[in-house]
Amino acid sequence: MSVEHESEQSAPLEASQVITCVLPDDGSDRLLLLALRSEKGITRADSVSCRGLAALRGAWTQEDRLPEPTPVKMVKVVVAETEAEALFDYIFEKARIDRPEGGIMYLSKPIVSTPYSLPEDIPVEKS
Repeated sequence: MSVEHESEQSAPLEASQVITCVLPDDGSDRLLLLALRSEKGITRADSVSCRGLAALRGAWTQEDRLPEPTPVKMVKVVVAETEAEALFDYIFEKARIDRPEGGIMYLSKPIVSTPYSLPEDIPVEKS
């Protein structure tokens, strides 16, 4: 049995990094995604709902009880490695990570990804 390849060409690859943010469930993820697309042209980003615990939440609970998780949003952004540091700073400011309970963010080790772009005439989603 032989494996047939549809094409001898492989997809172009680029050195990339992933910026991950865990944000409060207050709509800041949607605002960030809209800003990334409209101001920076970033289309390789998504947001998912999760349950999270603050690092110090255990100090606020009763003995022998687990702390209650709260809804959070996890945003992941794939960006060219050359733009990662600048975009990290932009996201930090735009998502207001430095506010009380504003979330956390981190930058991954470099990965390889395929470039992705949307057609120009795609409308922006309405909130």
